[in-house]
Amino acid sequence: MSRKSVIGILIAVIIAAAAVTIGIMSGGRNRVTITTDLYFFNEEETAIAAETREISYDENDDVVQAVVEALIKGPENPRRRRTVHKDVKLLSIDRADPANIIVNFSREYETGDTTKDILSTYAVVKSLCALDGISSVKVIIEGSDIVAPDGAVIGYLTNEDINLPTDTNTTETRNIKLYFTQRGTNKLYGEMRTIRVADQQPIEQYIINELIKGPQAEGLSATLSSETTLIGVDTIGDVCFVNFGSNFAERNSGDQEKEILAVYSIVDSLTELDTINRVQFFIDGKKVDMFGTLNINSMFGRNQEMIAE
Repeated sequence: MSRKSVIGILIAVIIAAAAVTIGIMSGGRNRVTITTDLYFFNEEETAIAAETREISYDENDDVVQAVVEALIKGPENPRRRRTVHKDVKLLSIDRADPANIIVNFSREYETGDTTKDILSTYAVVKSLCALDGISSVKVIIEGSDIVAPDGAVIGYLTNEDINLPTDTNTTETRNIKLYFTQRGTNKLYGEMRTIRVADQQPIEQYIINELIKGPQAEGLSATLSSETTLIGVDTIGDVCFVNFGSNFAERNSGDQEKEILAVYSIVDSLTELDTINRVQFFIDGKKVDMFGTLNINSMFGRNQEMIAE
C-alpha cells in the first residue's frame, strides 16, 4: 500500500471518529427548523403585527418553548418592538392537554401598562396558536391568573379571539354607516364612510374599529375612546358578539349618558347590517354585568329613538 493511501485512510478514520464524537456529545439529536409567525409590537407600540421567522430547535425539545424563547429574544425586523421584556423568564409550560396550553412567566412580564400587557398576551397567544396542534393558550404570572382592571380573569384565548388589521387577504370596497354624537346632545348622528375590507376579517370588526377611530364629518364627536381595545367579533345567527379588552370600561365610562351613547353607537352601527339584529358585549371573553352605571349582561337591540332625524 502506498504512503498516500495510508494517509488517506488515516484521515478518513479521524473524520469518522470526530463525527461519532460530535454525535455522542449532541446526544444524537437533529436540528429541526420551522417557519412560523411571531407577533411583536409595531413601531408605535399601539398594536401587534406578525414577523415571519425561522425557528430552529433540537428534535427532542419542545417547539412551544423555542417559540416563547424567540419572543423573549425579540424581533429581527427593525420596525418591530419586543412584546415580552428581555428580563422575563419562562418558568413552565403546562401541556397536560396538548391542544390547550398554559404558559407561566416570571413577574417581570407585567410592565404596569395594562393595555400593553394585554397586547403582549395576545402576541403570545397568536404566536403559539400559529403552531400545528395548538388551539388555545392561557398566560399566567408565577402561577397566578392575569386579572384585568375590572376584576375579570384573562383565561384561555384562541387565535380566532384576536383579530388584527394585519390578518388580511383579498380586499374590496364597502360602504358603511356609523353613528357618532354631537357635543352637548344625547343623540346619535349617522356618517357614511367608504372603507377597504379584507375577506379574512368580518365587516363587523371594521365597523367597530372605524368607530374607535372617530368621526370624519365636521361637528360630530367620538363616542368611543381612541384607546379602546377590540379583541374580536363573532356573529352567530343574527347576534353579533363583540369582545373588548379590559380597558373598555376604563376608557369609555364616567356618566350614564356617555355610557349609553357608547353602547348604542356600537349597536346601531352594527344593526345597519341586514344580518344583525342584536349585540352581546364581552370583556376579555366574558360576560360582565356592569359597564359603569349601565348593565350590559343581556343583548342589545337597535335603539331608533336615539338616532337624530
